[in-house]
Amino acid sequence: METQDHKRLSNYEVEERAMEAEALLVDPVLNSALDDIRSRHMGTLLEADVGTLTASSAHASLKAITDLREQLKQYIADHKVRQKYNKGDK
Repeated sequence: METQDHKRLSNYEVEERAMEAEALLVDPVLNSALDDIRSRHMGTLLEADVGTLTASSAHASLKAITDLREQLKQYIADHKVRQKYNKGDK
């Protein structure tokens, strides 16, 4: 479902953002960097005591990486919804 911010964008802007999101999701350098950061923070999380600031920080970083990837996927989904709506396949 589209958020209020997305409704303010033109169809062209939504499409462009979706195309850029797709490119980022398959970019090997970006994915390698995110995977390296994720791996590093996963190790920190596993070594840290539950409830410590270190564990909380590592968890927040892992969540941020997941949220970034999910947001990029949402941009693509938003574009697909708009395409379907504009074709009349409501």
